[in-house]
Amino acid sequence: MTVLWLVTGGSVSATVKLTVNDCPAFCDSAASTLLVSVPQQWFGGSQTVTVQGAGGCQVVSIDGIPLASDGMFTFTDITGNRSWTVQCADGKEYALQLTYLPIVGLDGDFGYDYAPGTMILAEPGQSDSETMTATIKWRGNTTNTPEKHKRNYSIKFVDANGEKQNRKLMNMRRDNHWILDAGQPDMARVRNRVATELWLDMARPPHYYDQAPDVLTGVRGEVVEVFLGSEYRGIYSLTEAMDRKQLQLVKHDTVSNVFHGGLWKTDEFNSQTGFRLTEPFNDSLPDYCSFAVKYPDFEEVFPTSYQVLYDAIHSMEVSEKIETYNRLVDRHFDMPPIIDYTIFYLTLNANDNSARNIYWLCYDRAVDPRLSIAVWDLDASVGQTWSPVDWRPPLTAYNYFKIPYNWLFKMLFHNKCKYRQAFLDRYDELRGSWLSTESLVNRYAAAIDRLIDCGAAVREEQRWNGDSDLYGHPLNFVEEKQYITEWFTNRLPLLDVWMHHHICDVNNDGNVTAADITRLYDCLLFGDEQDYDEHLDTNFDGAITSSDITNVYDVLLGN
Repeated sequence: MTVLWLVTGGSVSATVKLTVNDCPAFCDSAASTLLVSVPQQWFGGSQTVTVQGAGGCQVVSIDGIPLASDGMFTFTDITGNRSWTVQCADGKEYALQLTYLPIVGLDGDFGYDYAPGTMILAEPGQSDSETMTATIKWRGNTTNTPEKHKRNYSIKFVDANGEKQNRKLMNMRRDNHWILDAGQPDMARVRNRVATELWLDMARPPHYYDQAPDVLTGVRGEVVEVFLGSEYRGIYSLTEAMDRKQLQLVKHDTVSNVFHGGLWKTDEFNSQTGFRLTEPFNDSLPDYCSFAVKYPDFEEVFPTSYQVLYDAIHSMEVSEKIETYNRLVDRHFDMPPIIDYTIFYLTLNANDNSARNIYWLCYDRAVDPRLSIAVWDLDASVGQTWSPVDWRPPLTAYNYFKIPYNWLFKMLFHNKCKYRQAFLDRYDELRGSWLSTESLVNRYAAAIDRLIDCGAAVREEQRWNGDSDLYGHPLNFVEEKQYITEWFTNRLPLLDVWMHHHICDVNNDGNVTAADITRLYDCLLFGDEQDYDEHLDTNFDGAITSSDITNVYDVLLGN
């Protein structure tokens, strides 16, 4: 029989012990509730278990039924939203609930800097819940401002001497660095997790896959329920970290100081992260125009090297003419996964991921300078934004379908782009498989149904409803599932038409004709610069000029 920890008073007490059929439990002292992670097979039926305790936590009765001398008790009609009243020898009562999500227990006093703490991971039905020593801090950018409440956490496991210690968690990798993602403003709490799993399923691997078949351009994760000390904190995703190991980049040559693998994350939306403009770089700084250095670690390899990143951005900066783009793009970019990413973020309307929240990577710049791509932080997707005002924009708003801001992605819509047909063919292929309406609806619905079925949805609603992290909006997982279903069902047919729309069809009548030239003439003669419409900018140079008319003439003449 395995000891189960009752989390009280902000610490894991080694002296207060309780066991429920070898399944660990945690306590929310404010609500006097116990939560146990059990096998999913228990749900929908009955289960006879052994309940034992020590000291004041000796169980006297459950739901008024005296506990048998051998500790045996039968839980009947097990569901996620049911609770059982547990009365202990010290007179305290707890509402016992069951879940089939793993439970993570954190203990410590955490803030913006790493601080010592511990973590327990209780998997359903597992009895080997070890207390693991770690350093832990809050993490994130906009999610990590002082007024935020449901924090994300960065966890680095250490041994008794404070040295790095790798651990394998569930079906993920063995490493010392892990992340707890709160899904802070996401009304479904699982958008990022589901989108990342979708990417891992649908995306083509980077060009170096033959040399590194273990490469993953997204992080694996598991949805869990989290306790911080004796407080229930709700639904999280426990995930791997995005780093050199995940992407299998060639290690830096520390002996000769030769740069090989490179990794940068975009933290802001600007002309540089949109590949529209370059600035002189300074290798003595840990950041280049909001490209943060992630590998090699700036503190370990100083100065760094931005040359390969700069060259790639510059190739797009000088590509206002499609002929230049066609000539340079293959030299600097790994196009199959980049085409997949463009389709992916447009399908999910992940506008927060068109210039920022992207990992750009180079496998080995000493051999091949091409940049590839990895996904990150997809909470603001599938009809959800970060805006407290326009957090759910209308599905059919005129500006809802936008040519991508990032120049690399944007040029895929140009009728003369050499990848245009491959882009459309790949879109159609994915819409018939991973990105079909049915597949997407079922994927997101299944993730939310799981939260509802195990009771986590109700616990999350009770814990976080109306919090300022959610701009005061009420959490309702049943309604959110219906919203996401309607979002995909209504939007994707419109996206199909828009994706195949010819950029020279400026009047949106389905054909490129002289009427489109007339529309452009009217704009030039009578338009206002303040009324700039990117749908009239047929050559993507940022202005409506006579060259846009020339572009339409070329299409009409078959050039």
